[in-house]
Amino acid sequence: MNETIERVEKNGHRYYQVKRDGVITGTYPSMTTILGNTKDTSGIAKWRDRVGHAEADRISNLSMNRGTILHRLIELYKATKGTPDERLAELKDIASTDEECIQFKDEELGEHWLEEGWIMFMKFWNNPEETFDRIEEVLAAEKFIWSERGFAGTLDNVSRTTDRGVLIIDYKNSRKPKRDEWIEDYFLQVAGYSVAYYERTGIVPEGCEVWIANELDEKPQIFKLTYDDIKHYYKEFNKRLKQFMKKEIQ
Repeated sequence: MNETIERVEKNGHRYYQVKRDGVITGTYPSMTTILGNTKDTSGIAKWRDRVGHAEADRISNLSMNRGTILHRLIELYKATKGTPDERLAELKDIASTDEECIQFKDEELGEHWLEEGWIMFMKFWNNPEETFDRIEEVLAAEKFIWSERGFAGTLDNVSRTTDRGVLIIDYKNSRKPKRDEWIEDYFLQVAGYSVAYYERTGIVPEGCEVWIANELDEKPQIFKLTYDDIKHYYKEFNKRLKQFMKKEIQ
């Protein structure tokens, strides 16, 4: 049986279309589409008015593009071999010609975004005891997954760790340190990924982590969710999924 997933657009939103042996078996909204269209955006609107729309756009573009580079650098780093210094040297060599890493070079701020992506990556690399050294085996990376409960997406990483077993790991970057109450949508996202990953593989994640590098701290923040947390946040995500689907059929 051959299963494939393709990104498509529906009602102006990002969806994923799943095919089994060439036959469409489902078309599901992405996790980011669901969460983005059901969250309270009043705070974001006030922030944009306060800093000005041009500055807000600059900050948003920086976060998005350096995040793209950060994800790619982590993905490439996992495949390197040797000591940490040897692996970093290999990564720099590979990244210098990697299309995803250098895709922004011709844009006005491309070099700046690339530099900022590296800065965020190095915050992880410089604190390996909390990040890379804990990874015993990478089970999946940048993987398209879906749930027949009605959603799909691309998870950053699933790894067997030395201290917490199998974890869903998500990477983020930010301007300043975060608090739990500010990033609940991140927790809903990884909880959804946990359910979808179990459905696709039969492997039950024992927890989740959200790794966030920010501009102010030299060490990344590591937010940890237990198995019980996953159950709690999945219930909350399911409410948002139902809210989104209700809007879609109106």
